Amino acid sequence: MKKIGTIGSGWAKRVQNPLFQQLGFDVVNVRGHDWQTLLESDVELVTITTPPSEHLEMARAFLERGKHVISEKPTARNAEEAEELVAVAARHPQLIALIDHELRFLPAWRTAKERMSELGGVRYVEIRYSSPARGDRSRKWDWWSDASRGGGILGAVGSHFADAMRYLAGEIEEVQATLNTIISERDGKRVTSDDLASVNLKIAGGIRCIMQLSAVANGPDERSVITIHGENAAMRFIGAELLMAKRGEPFARAAGEEMPELPGNSAGGAFGSGTLELGRALKQALEEGDRSGLAPAATFRDGLAQQRVLDAARRSSESGGGWIKL
Repeated sequence: MKKIGTIGSGWAKRVQNPLFQQLGFDVVNVRGHDWQTLLESDVELVTITTPPSEHLEMARAFLERGKHVISEKPTARNAEEAEELVAVAARHPQLIALIDHELRFLPAWRTAKERMSELGGVRYVEIRYSSPARGDRSRKWDWWSDASRGGGILGAVGSHFADAMRYLAGEIEEVQATLNTIISERDGKRVTSDDLASVNLKIAGGIRCIMQLSAVANGPDERSVITIHGENAAMRFIGAELLMAKRGEPFARAAGEEMPELPGNSAGGAFGSGTLELGRALKQALEEGDRSGLAPAATFRDGLAQQRVLDAARRSSESGGGWIKL
């Protein structure tokens, strides 16, 4: 039984621990302030689910100690830190060093990657994420409200969608964004991070992407939807499903399944299902030495590319909403 460590009292404890244990891993979980205890332990791999401001220090320390690393998104606070992570990983090519974009491992996403050519070229993409998760004004202030620690809807959710566009549609060339803070105070402290974001992307080949992200919606937690409109057909991602439609016809399931009841799955996405699939690939890699199952994974270089998109979006918003070239 392979022994792995997870760092964090939120996502790690609530989602990764039970799912990795279900797969047969021996999991040791520590809170963020106890992370250094894992450096001298016998765990082979660590997952880092602490605030983005801590990713660089932790990932660098574990890689230098010869341990595999899965780091949460967004990659870091900025592209400069992400570049340092790429450099550290390059010094240890024998180690697994990945960003936790677990949706890439969903069967629906893998099928979509294989069937992109059926669209006959992509025209544009629509992405909508609408959640009331941060809508309660009485919710206590935490790091998510602090831009200096990497908080905000752009990093928490926009990072996933920016990665999805690079994975499925092509390289992002320009970014335009308006970031807003609707709930500006919690517990008497100023909120400096964004909770509402409108982001436009220009993708190689003339593709356009329109992204709307909210963590302060009223009403129910709505299902996230990604729709890729092509010349001949369209793809739509909802939960763990891939739907496809030819011109003028209704969408029908092409791959995936109804959302399983797993920790981490919600209207916002099948992140629990993706974590389970990632865990299977890690088990194959660690126990059998076969890393082929990790082929869909986001590397630290992918994390750097995603971070540059986030940085450009912030610069765009700060400068009045103009287009920023990458």
